[in-house]
Amino acid sequence: MLFYFIVFMVIGLGLGKFVPNKKVALSLVVVLSILWGLSHKEIWGLVTLGELLLGYFLFDVFLRAKDEVTLGESEHDKNL
Repeated sequence: MLFYFIVFMVIGLGLGKFVPNKKVALSLVVVLSILWGLSHKEIWGLVTLGELLLGYFLFDVFLRAKDEVTLGESEHDKNL
């Protein structure tokens, strides 16, 4: 069970890294969770949803902000 937790968190991190559009990334999270829930019991689809979202939002909160700081970009500069 810890194995799947790590796997789906890494997938969530990967979605955050390689899918720049937030709506597309969250749609992929939902689709992957539904597929996992259909192939296994429904409860595991819900657990997968939480694990993928955790990985995605960890990337979004911590690593995406770090990438923007190292690149010298900020939200203010993008809006100008």
